[in-house]
Amino acid sequence: MFKRQWLFITPALLFAIAACNTTSVMEVPDIENTKQIRVTKPLDEQATFALSKVVANIKRGTTIAHFPSSGLSELGVKGSLCNAAYSGKATMDWGSGSAVLGNWRDELGEIFYETLTNKELNVAGDPRDLFEKEKAVTSAEYRIGAVITEIKGNLCHAHHWWDGRPLYEYSGEMFIDVEWTIYATLQKRRVLKIKTKGYYKQIDPRKDGVILLFHEVFARATESLTANKKFIAIATREQNPEDQKRRIGESIVFESPKERKSELKRDIQDLMPAVVTIRAGSAHGSGFSISRDGLILTNAHVVKDAKKVAVILSNGIEVFGEVQRFDRKRDVALVKVPLRIPGVLSLRMDPVKVLEKVYAIGSPLSETLKSTVTTGIVSALRKSKNSGLVHIQSDAAISPGNSGGPLLDEFGNVVGISVAAYVDPSAQNLNLFIPIADALETLNLKTVPPRKSPES
Repeated sequence: MFKRQWLFITPALLFAIAACNTTSVMEVPDIENTKQIRVTKPLDEQATFALSKVVANIKRGTTIAHFPSSGLSELGVKGSLCNAAYSGKATMDWGSGSAVLGNWRDELGEIFYETLTNKELNVAGDPRDLFEKEKAVTSAEYRIGAVITEIKGNLCHAHHWWDGRPLYEYSGEMFIDVEWTIYATLQKRRVLKIKTKGYYKQIDPRKDGVILLFHEVFARATESLTANKKFIAIATREQNPEDQKRRIGESIVFESPKERKSELKRDIQDLMPAVVTIRAGSAHGSGFSISRDGLILTNAHVVKDAKKVAVILSNGIEVFGEVQRFDRKRDVALVKVPLRIPGVLSLRMDPVKVLEKVYAIGSPLSETLKSTVTTGIVSALRKSKNSGLVHIQSDAAISPGNSGGPLLDEFGNVVGISVAAYVDPSAQNLNLFIPIADALETLNLKTVPPRKSPES
């Protein structure tokens, strides 16, 4: 990690040896005190956070601290004969390049947990929880990643005042620069990036002084995160202009086929042309046609921030579709293609009931697996205490790529939209779907009966 040189000296040589240390005090940035934001919303009404990973992105060989020959006393740092046995250029250099430093399981995770908890924020990963900690972390609404981009400091390695032997006790000051990324687990997207700085001074020498400095300065950078208005807006579920912006206009009225009453098994192949694959960048999801005018429903996390996406029909024809509106909180989006789609799915507005048989259709994992059908039952209807959103839970299997595809009842009417699956290692077919009525209401879409019965 760092380079240092030791010289064992006698009292008579103290002055001469100290003079051989040519290192000056490293310039450390000044940090203004951040004004803390008092959170008054109860914990059970807040969003939940979990620390996913802490990474250092520092070039190998970068000097991150000095062991200066003088000037530490002016900084208010204590320690007898600071760095007396060092000679030449005495520095601590970063030796590992990019490196994972920790996550919610280790000491940095405990620091993160304690810092946010002290600010009355809802954070998963309680170190005192012996049994349910991992479950709480995996179910958190937001995961947070931290990238440390800069470390600077000045360190005092104390030596014995009489014989000059190194005591391996350290004091000093340290600064870090951290870039935080907040990731919405349900929406599967990064919703916010924040940069914070941290500074801490360890006045008295300690055996674990260097690691203590790093832990304390990380705590200060975390504390600055809780002073960010955008972060607190997410935590308290207030309107966040960058995250929850809705491009929803006036009502869009479209003709929807009447509900089907015949058994799906007979006509499943007739419905396949209405299910499409949607590609945005290098990733893909699913979608389905709701009108002959080219309106397609999918997830907001499938289209991401794209204005146009590729829409691949079941017959292999690929066209561009325009993202007309979306809502990231409910995770639904409307896409329009410039052609009349032969297949259109009928929509069922009545809520589903537990034990109803359902079918999920989409393109799991690979575009070559388009039109994959899985089946199951409605396991439950789940309403989040925090967001108030309702989801249909079903054991109909879905995988990445199914997102945005339809969930059909036993007659082939759309009752939901695939959105998420629990990824806990012990979970089996715990999958979530957005009720179709909620999707239409969120996007301000209204249906009218067809002017004439659609061809069957």
